[in-house]
Amino acid sequence: MKKDEINLPSSFNQFYNELDEIYHLYAKNHNLSDTALWLLYALHENDVAYTQRQLCTAWHCPPQTLNSALKNLKKQGCIVLKSSQENHKNKLIVLTEKGKEKKKKIISPLILAEQRTFQQLTENEREALLSLTEKYIKILWSEINSI
Repeated sequence: MKKDEINLPSSFNQFYNELDEIYHLYAKNHNLSDTALWLLYALHENDVAYTQRQLCTAWHCPPQTLNSALKNLKKQGCIVLKSSQENHKNKLIVLTEKGKEKKKKIISPLILAEQRTFQQLTENEREALLSLTEKYIKILWSEINSI
């Protein structure tokens, strides 16, 4: 392995952390925790009610962390928890009118910024970015699981 190749994972992780910081600061500037931002984002993205378990699985978030964000958003009057028809133990996370306004004010502009950013990449660059990131993650999972 060449000496320069040793630093590639570190560089990649620094980029990843910088990307994470962008979202963290955006959340902080809107008085949200990172998890609350992603929770609102998820509810915006599909405009459907999720259970806590579904959100944890889809967004790779620990249940305790998501639960704290849910409590805060519930306290703010942004969400309500409703029993699922399939299983009354499972609660669906549903946005209130206040939550929908917050989503519109905070998440919609964020998604537009992301879309404009992606549009500045060529179609080949967008496909390569997504494809290579997905491939990297799959390989890294495999490598970490074999340790």
